[in-house]
Amino acid sequence: MEDGTAFYVKQGNTYILKLVGDIRYTMGCALSDFLDGLFARTDYGDIMVDLTQTHSIDSTSLGLLAKIANFSHSRFGRKTTLLSTSPDVNQVLECMGFYEIFEIHDSGEAISATLQQLDVQGPCKEGLTRIVFEAHRTLSELNPRNQEAFQGVVETLRSKLDER
Repeated sequence: MEDGTAFYVKQGNTYILKLVGDIRYTMGCALSDFLDGLFARTDYGDIMVDLTQTHSIDSTSLGLLAKIANFSHSRFGRKTTLLSTSPDVNQVLECMGFYEIFEIHDSGEAISATLQQLDVQGPCKEGLTRIVFEAHRTLSELNPRNQEAFQGVVETLRSKLDER
């Protein structure tokens, strides 16, 4: 299993998020913080997600990607472009309903600017439960199949958050 890494770059008017390797919940805090900062910016007109070097991706990370799709739809009025060439990853994207919320392609414009690596240093224990909860809640809202699949996770995490 190859540890996941995240990169980003602003190329023209587009921010590109590139996820490489095995993308797991342990990256949740770094990805969530990056997205919060990105969503607060106004110096761009599009977001693209590059999964062409992603080997696997878990449900928390998928929920964070769904958050990007929701944001792009509300801010820009269109679907986010997502690049993915792995049959395994594409199958997961299809099962989660991502073909309905993303423009998914198996190729795209090459990244010409220098990628910046996102600092992903282990999970942040304090905020991770909230991030995992929000990610699964976002996935649950995509379709009834996801709602059924993640209902138990969402309820369990909600009760843990309520205890705090």
